Amino acid sequence: MEETKNLEELEIERFSRFDRVVHWVVAITFIYLFLSGLGIYSPKFAWLLPVLGGPDFARWLHPWAGLVFSVGVLLMFLKWSKDFLLTSDDTAWLKNVKHYIKGEEEKLPEVGKYNAGQKVFGWLVFVGCLVFLITGILMWFPGNFPITLTRVSIVLHDLAFILVGAGFIVHVYMGTVGVPGSLSGMITGKVSALWAMRHHPKWFREVMRR
Repeated sequence: MEETKNLEELEIERFSRFDRVVHWVVAITFIYLFLSGLGIYSPKFAWLLPVLGGPDFARWLHPWAGLVFSVGVLLMFLKWSKDFLLTSDDTAWLKNVKHYIKGEEEKLPEVGKYNAGQKVFGWLVFVGCLVFLITGILMWFPGNFPITLTRVSIVLHDLAFILVGAGFIVHVYMGTVGVPGSLSGMITGKVSALWAMRHHPKWFREVMRR
C-alpha cells in the first residue's frame, strides 16, 4: 500500500516541452481543419463556418492551417517515427486488442513508451498528412492541374479525412476518458510512476534504471 502511494506521488517525464508544443500545434490545427473541412464539404455543416470566422475566411484559412499542420506532423515524424516501428509484440497486442478495451492490459504483451494502437495512429497521421498535403495543393490550385487529377484528389482528401478523423476521435477518447492520467503527460510533460508502471511497464523500467 505504501509503495503504491509512493509511486502515485512520484512523477516521471514523459514528453519534453518540444514534444508538447508540436503535439498541440498539430492538434489545434487539425481541429480547425476538421471543423472547417466539414463546413466546406457539406451544406449540413455550413453552420460551422460562421463560428470559424465566416465562410470566406474559413475557406482562406483552411489551406494555410493545413500547411502549419503538415510542418508540425513532419517534426513529429522526425522525432517519433523510430519509436513507432511495430514489433512482434505489437502484432500480438493488436490481435488481442479486446483485452485492452476491457481494461485487461495484464493479458497483453508488455508495452514500451507507446502501445501498438498509438503507433498505428501515429502512422495513420503521418501517411494521412502526406495525402492531405499533396491532394490539398492540387485542390488549392485546380487551374494548374488536369481536371481528372483534381477530382481524384478530392476523393482521396475526403477518404483521408474520414480515416484520420475517426482515429483522432478515438485518440482523444483514450487520452482522456479511456485511460485517465494520460492527458497530464501532454499538459505538464509528466505522469505518475504508478500510471507508467500500469500502462507502459517496459518503458517504466527503462526510465527507473536511468
